[in-house]
Amino acid sequence: MERALFAEFYALYAESGFPSPEDISVLSRENTGGGRYVRVTSSSPTSLADGYYDLGGKFIEMQGLPNGLMAVARVLRGGLREMEIAVYGGDYWDGVERAWSIR
Repeated sequence: MERALFAEFYALYAESGFPSPEDISVLSRENTGGGRYVRVTSSSPTSLADGYYDLGGKFIEMQGLPNGLMAVARVLRGGLREMEIAVYGGDYWDGVERAWSIR
């Protein structure tokens, strides 16, 4: 799922230098019950301003999560640093990637 999300971000922000999914390496994952922090590094610098970038109105549907999930990518000091995936509403997510789609 993470690779597909990075591909979505790339499709939205490639012109601003968002790294391609092949250039992104996962350093760590932390599931929180309300989502997941994915700390990453990339060999490709970006010209995007520091901040959080969303999926442009798309969201993640996942079996067992009636309100779905959202994702944002964090750029800091010229590099992609993190992706945060979070549930909408007060649902609990155990971090297991059940059947899902990006809508």
